[in-house]
Amino acid sequence: LASITGEHAGLPPSLIASARAPRELLDNFAVVAPYSAKKVSFYEDPRSRLLSFITYAQKELGTDPLNTFLLGFSDGATVALELATTKRFRAVVLCSSGFSGSLPQAALDLLQTTSFWVFHSADDVIFPPTSSDRLVQSLKSVGDPGRVKYTRFERDPEDLPARIRGHSTGITASKTPATYKWLLSNMII
Repeated sequence: LASITGEHAGLPPSLIASARAPRELLDNFAVVAPYSAKKVSFYEDPRSRLLSFITYAQKELGTDPLNTFLLGFSDGATVALELATTKRFRAVVLCSSGFSGSLPQAALDLLQTTSFWVFHSADDVIFPPTSSDRLVQSLKSVGDPGRVKYTRFERDPEDLPARIRGHSTGITASKTPATYKWLLSNMII
């Protein structure tokens, strides 16, 4: 994930490795980026395994479990949404999410105090933005609607090639200082 030229170039690990990460990220966050080797996505991994990894990382790094955040991109955004229902995360950034279903009321009830910032591009050829449109509407239907932000670009902000056009908001959110300022604004001090 830290490859500065690989398919995940532009996400936090590669931004850090290439010395292009925003100061807001470098100065305030410990970045842990799980990834399942030899799989297309860690979407297939048991959520309990991911939560165990997060608990391990919190202990090893000495981070505050009350101020833990998620940033998920593509299938990772769908997983982040699922993990958010555990109520272990202060705020969640979801980018180009593929979640296309309806959240059950029980899940919405669990998410009503979690802050979300959702990013999607109207020209996403991998996952349609209507999935994020519905998700944002659902999240705003419970709790304070002001805890949900939505940035919906009209065109691919990274100008990716046609085969992946519009599926770039994870890169955009990761390199934008405002993303980390928003996460910090959700901290418990």
